[in-house]
Amino acid sequence: MKIYIRPTYASDVEDVIPLMFSAGPEAYRYVFSQQSSNQALEFLREAYLRGGGEFGFSSHFVACQGDRVIGLLGLRQPNNNWPYAWSALTNILRYYSLVDALKVLVRGLKFEQIVKPTVRNRLCIHNLAVSESCQGLGVGRQLIEYAVNQAQALGFSHVCLDVAETNPKAKALYQRLGFITQSHHVGNLNSTYGKGVSHDYMELILK
Repeated sequence: MKIYIRPTYASDVEDVIPLMFSAGPEAYRYVFSQQSSNQALEFLREAYLRGGGEFGFSSHFVACQGDRVIGLLGLRQPNNNWPYAWSALTNILRYYSLVDALKVLVRGLKFEQIVKPTVRNRLCIHNLAVSESCQGLGVGRQLIEYAVNQAQALGFSHVCLDVAETNPKAKALYQRLGFITQSHHVGNLNSTYGKGVSHDYMELILK
């Protein structure tokens, strides 16, 4: 499928948020759904529109077929870790009551033991998603290739990502593209609305 990839804008919110959520619905519900199942979607929408941080439009790209948004890619650098943590904290405190915010923060810290912050010399792929109707057509592969090109241009030695054990099709794609599992992080987290499952951390060495 012929596509083009561009940065995301605030105006893409209606297309982007369903894709972002589909990249890890159980994990997003585990961390951010405190009062209802759909609260995670509402939080992501507000965080995206603020622009900064790991959920903001400034750190994402979309795959488009014509004017139609069909895929999403987030990229995270090691020097983003502290700014993203601060952005997440402020977004949570703005959105939730203080009591609910503390509960969300605790769950977020627990989930971070499964999906850890980016390490030195790695460009991290996150929030990778393709519209259901376009899956299996090479869109995901092209988004990953875009990430690899970005990493090479920025001088990184590796591209990395985390994949849930419940997503074997995605892991198979990453393996075909040369990603190798470096570690397995056990997850057995549960909340009222979601869960945090085990993830594999994978890397691609850039030549």
